[in-house]
Amino acid sequence: IVLVVAGTRPRREIPGPFQNAVEFVYESLSNFGTSLGGPKAKGFIPLFASLFVLIILSNWSGLIPPIGKIHELRAPTSDINVTLGLALVSFVTFHVSGMRALGVGGYFGKFFSLREFKNGVAAGLIALFVGLMEFILEFVKPITLAMRLFGNIYGGELALAVITSLTIAIIPVALIGLEVFVGFVQALIFSVLTL
Repeated sequence: IVLVVAGTRPRREIPGPFQNAVEFVYESLSNFGTSLGGPKAKGFIPLFASLFVLIILSNWSGLIPPIGKIHELRAPTSDINVTLGLALVSFVTFHVSGMRALGVGGYFGKFFSLREFKNGVAAGLIALFVGLMEFILEFVKPITLAMRLFGNIYGGELALAVITSLTIAIIPVALIGLEVFVGFVQALIFSVLTL
């Protein structure tokens, strides 16, 4: 947040290099998010971009030598509380947005449709059962989002610490390169699934 505020204040008509970099990152994420979600995704691009930048910087912070080695200084996303908090923000956002777009009745109607009873009692019961399963799965989404991010980052930090203590330099350097890639992919997956 400090970097973005410092890079964009005061805004200039002809941006300096730092403001240019901040604008480039945001515009790239905005174009990518809009290409995935279409024009209706524009309202969610700030959340998408914020989650991506926060998660990628958190993931990569664990690769700075003293941070990944000391348990109290580990990457924020290697703590289940942080990833669960991010997942709950996503969970609340997509359910509130769904209710705003469809109305409360329309939103719950997509899970519990009574229209299938026109095709028979069995079809209606099957539709209600499938809707109930879909409704339950909605509550599993934040857990899977949180656990996927937590597991990958925490596991990567542990693997890096063990390999570094067993070897000297060559293998840890390769593992750091892999962790940079994994950190990017996990940030992208979390933010795209939220979008």
